[in-house]
Amino acid sequence: MRINKQTGMTGIGWVTVVLIIGFFAYLGLKIVPIQIEAYKVRSALERLNEVPHITNMTKKEIVKHLFNQFSIEDIDSVKAEDIGYSKEKGVVTVTIGYEHRIQFIKPYDIIGVFREKVRIVER
Repeated sequence: MRINKQTGMTGIGWVTVVLIIGFFAYLGLKIVPIQIEAYKVRSALERLNEVPHITNMTKKEIVKHLFNQFSIEDIDSVKAEDIGYSKEKGVVTVTIGYEHRIQFIKPYDIIGVFREKVRIVER
């Protein structure tokens, strides 16, 4: 007499696996755009080093230049009050500290808090 053993997952097991994979795929679809935008902000900030005579610009001019870059890159989570500026002895320091919040599942949000800083030395 042979006894057959059942192998493999049950229907409930497959549903559980699919739900777990779906959850992490959905999480990735929400987080990846936040990270891409943070990279774009960092790149725009680092490109300030390439702007001629940037150390002679005022905070208002630098913010305007950054927001021109942000509009080209489609960055909308940084506001003017998120940008800090200081100038000491030919060194300009520009900092951006902002948070990006998106809705994940109805009462829960995903919040990314970012702080970027660049020091620009007069050439």
